[in-house]
Amino acid sequence: MNTDFRHGFRDARSALGPLWPATAAALSLVALGLAGVLEARAMGSSASARAAQLRLLQGVAFGLIMPLLAHAASGRLGARLPELMALAWPRYGGDRRSYTLGRLAVPALLSGAVTALAGVLALGLGSATSAAALELPPSLLNVLAVIWIAVLGGAAYVACLSLAHRAAGGVGRLLFLVGDWVFGAGTSALALPWPRAHVRALLGGPAPLGLPPHDCAIALAALALLASLAYLRRLPR
Repeated sequence: MNTDFRHGFRDARSALGPLWPATAAALSLVALGLAGVLEARAMGSSASARAAQLRLLQGVAFGLIMPLLAHAASGRLGARLPELMALAWPRYGGDRRSYTLGRLAVPALLSGAVTALAGVLALGLGSATSAAALELPPSLLNVLAVIWIAVLGGAAYVACLSLAHRAAGGVGRLLFLVGDWVFGAGTSALALPWPRAHVRALLGGPAPLGLPPHDCAIALAALALLASLAYLRRLPR
C-alpha cells in the first residue's frame, strides 16, 4: 500500500481516537434497538413484520444512521484538511492526493462499518420479532448484501460530503444532507445525484427512474469516485 496513503490513514485514525468511534457506534445501535422495539409493538402479521424490517433497514440504519455518521465523521476529519495541508505539507512532502485518500478512508470505513452492524441488527430484529420468523431469516446472503451496500454507501456519502464542505464550508455539508433527504427520497431524475436514492433501491425500495439494482450500484460507485476526484482536484498544490 502507498506510504502516503498509510500516513494519511494513521493520522486520521489518531485524530479520531478510540472514544469517538465507540460512542458513535453505541449510540447508533441504541437508536436502532429503540426503533426495533417500537416496530415490534406495532407489528402484527408477517407482512407487517417484513415491512418493519425494511423500515429499520431503509429508514433507520441506512436512511438515518449512515448519513448522519458520515456527516459527523467527515466533518471531524476532512473538513479543514486542504487548509491544514497547505500549512503543514512543506514539512512532510510526498503525494498529497494519496495522503488525502488515506485520511478520508477512515470516516468512510467507520460509516460503512457502523451502518453494516446496524443493518445486520435490523435483519435480526426483523426476524426475531416476526410472527413467522422462518419467513424472515437473516441469511448469509442478506448479511453480505447489507455489508457491501454499507461500505459502498459510506464511501459515497463521505466523498460527497467532503466535496460539499470544500465547496461551501459547513453550510455546504449541511445543504448536501438536506438535499439528500429531500430529493433523494423521490424517484424522479432529481433523485439521481443523491446517495439516498440508490442505497434505498439496493435495499429493495423504489429506484430513481426505475433503474435496476446493478445500475444503482454503478451509480453509487460513480458518485463516490467522481466526488473523490473533484475533491482531490481542489487540494492546494
